[in-house]
Amino acid sequence: MVSTTFASLTRPGTFLVETTAGYRAPELASFNTVYMVGSSTSGDYNTPTLCVNLTDFINQFGSSPSEASVKLFFRNDRQGKLFFLRTQIADLFEVTIADVTAGDVVITINGTTVTTTLLGSETDAEAQAKYILAINASAIASAVTAVAGDSDDTFLIRSDNPATALTVTESDDDITVEDITPESLPTAADYIYAVENTFDALGGKNLEQGFLIAPEGFQNLATASDRLALGTAMENLCADKDFDWLALVDCGPNLTTVAQVQSDGQQYSTPQGHLAYYAPYVIDLEDGVVPSSAAIAGLATRRYRTQGFHQPPAGAQFPVQGVKDVQTRFGNTQQSVLNPLGVNLVRFLLNLGVVAWGARTRSSNSFYTFVNTRVILNALNGTLRDAFDYEIFSTVDGFGILFSRIQETARSICRRFWLSGAFYGQTEQEAFACICDRSNNQADDLENGNVLLEVYVAPSPTLEKLLVNTIRVGIGQVESAAAAGQTIEN
Repeated sequence: MVSTTFASLTRPGTFLVETTAGYRAPELASFNTVYMVGSSTSGDYNTPTLCVNLTDFINQFGSSPSEASVKLFFRNDRQGKLFFLRTQIADLFEVTIADVTAGDVVITINGTTVTTTLLGSETDAEAQAKYILAINASAIASAVTAVAGDSDDTFLIRSDNPATALTVTESDDDITVEDITPESLPTAADYIYAVENTFDALGGKNLEQGFLIAPEGFQNLATASDRLALGTAMENLCADKDFDWLALVDCGPNLTTVAQVQSDGQQYSTPQGHLAYYAPYVIDLEDGVVPSSAAIAGLATRRYRTQGFHQPPAGAQFPVQGVKDVQTRFGNTQQSVLNPLGVNLVRFLLNLGVVAWGARTRSSNSFYTFVNTRVILNALNGTLRDAFDYEIFSTVDGFGILFSRIQETARSICRRFWLSGAFYGQTEQEAFACICDRSNNQADDLENGNVLLEVYVAPSPTLEKLLVNTIRVGIGQVESAAAAGQTIEN
């Protein structure tokens, strides 16, 4: 390299060249952003838009079923960063089977004809199935979807892209067609389209990490299957390694018993803890019944800003603000059933007010039981994801210089996590380890341009249950009994 540099110098003199050496100290990722999916009367569709307070939200989006949730978020974090995503509503047509007669029935969808041949002996349900099959196998199937309606003699045709207009016409009196596009509230498919087609198109790496919530959807979707579909789409996005977000899912509306909440909550699953479930709803200062996810997101970001993202979004230190009560007051007995199932309760506790009294994910993996464990790992992944942009397309030297730079960069990141309390251990060696050298990088991988960095971490655990063991001893025996180390008998 030196000889190459000298070859470019053609005159006598002293020349200065400034370079860099050693590892960089990348900025740690934050987890202070909240993304809310909902609907409104104005504003851009499918575009995450920053709102800095409730007035700002109303000015940009007008009237919205999400207004109470937005208000609740900012009451819990007045400095919060909220991006609202306005969901577009897709055109929806209902087709009613008036008669089942032998022959061809033609339905024209956006100018494309779809022919269904009936024998005349089919029941309404059998004819319905034939119509749906014909549409979903036709040339227009890439743009629309047909599904069964509420009864055997109806089915629905929906535009797959809410931004695309839909026209449906019939050929004869065997069927009737009606435009039933919702006037205000999106369907489950609309919310899901917004989740699946907005953030990824923007590039997960270019978006700040944080929480994904859709309180409006969970409050207004009537069926558990629709809410599950929305929650699953949210979890899938958050679990994508380009994102590493956390979805906060609300229970369905008017679920007031342990059995109802248990059944609803256990629908959701998340292998690595990217989804947390909360119940019940809260009563805000205007006596409105509001899903709790916006409040949880707000108190989480407020606590992260003052104490760090390794802290759980729960507890009496950070009660839910802007609320008077919960819709249903669950007690210790009920929580003893729900908490082990990963159902987080928001409770009214005497002298404490309304508090989030649970911080579990819906993962069955003990490594991902708690929300803050997932957030710690999310922030670590987000930091590491951006930390090596300047190392990509560097030559892998035979002296281990590049390996050392990568390894030390990772160590500097982990060291700061450990010092902040996010990793558990009295020493660095107990808390984390970073390996990038010839021991884990084989020649064949190097020849193919591949370098492996392995980062081992032990996230700090969560104090969820504190057991106080009181031991009655005789007068004058306290010191000796304590020294003997009395233990709890199982």
